[in-house]
Amino acid sequence: MSSKLKMILVGVAIVVVAVLVWFFLLSPLRGDIQATETQIEEERDRLSQAQIQLAKAEATREEGMTNQARLLELSKMMPETEEIPSLLLQLQDLADQSGITFIAISPGESQTSESADGRILPLSVEFSGTFFNVSDFIYRAEQMVAGPGRLLAVKSVDLSPGGATEMQGGVSPQLTVSMEMYAFLAGGGEGGTSARPAASSTTETTEATSE
Repeated sequence: MSSKLKMILVGVAIVVVAVLVWFFLLSPLRGDIQATETQIEEERDRLSQAQIQLAKAEATREEGMTNQARLLELSKMMPETEEIPSLLLQLQDLADQSGITFIAISPGESQTSESADGRILPLSVEFSGTFFNVSDFIYRAEQMVAGPGRLLAVKSVDLSPGGATEMQGGVSPQLTVSMEMYAFLAGGGEGGTSARPAASSTTETTEATSE
C-alpha cells in the first residue's frame, strides 16, 4: 500500500471520527448548553417578576403603615366616643398655656353634623382672662388638631368686663368669657351618653377649683 493511499485512509478515518464525535458528543452537549441557557433566561425572568412583586408588596406594606398612622391620628382628632375626660384635660393644658382661668365647662349632647360627616359635641365654656389671653386660647384651641389633638372649632364668643389686672406698662382689663365650642366626633349615629357622668363630675371639680 502506497504512502499516498495511507494518508487518504488516515484522513478519511479522522473525518469519520470527527463526524461521530459531532453527532454523538458535541451536538447533544451543545443542545444541553442551549437548553440550560434557555432555563437561565427563564429563571432570570422569574426572578425579575418576583423582585417586582416584592417591591409592590413593600410599597403596599409601607402604605398600610402610613394609613394606619393616619387612622391613629384621625382617631385622636375625631374619636368615635366623646371621651370627655381626656378632652377636658387637653382644654386645661391649653388654659395653662394661654393664661386663662376656667370657671365652668358644660358639655352638651352630641348631635349629627349637617355640614360634614360625623357628629359634633357642643361645649359651653366660661373662663376669665385678658383679651390677649382669650385670643391665645382661641388660637391654641383651633390649632390643637395639629398636635394631633381633638378637632375643635369656636362657634361664638361673648365678652364682658370682669375687673382689671395690672401689667407692665399699663392696665389690661380682665374679661369674663362665655364661649360656645364644637368638638367633632367620628360616625353618624347618636351616642356618647355613657361618657356623660364622667363629664359632669369633671365639670363640678373645675367649678369647685375656680371658687
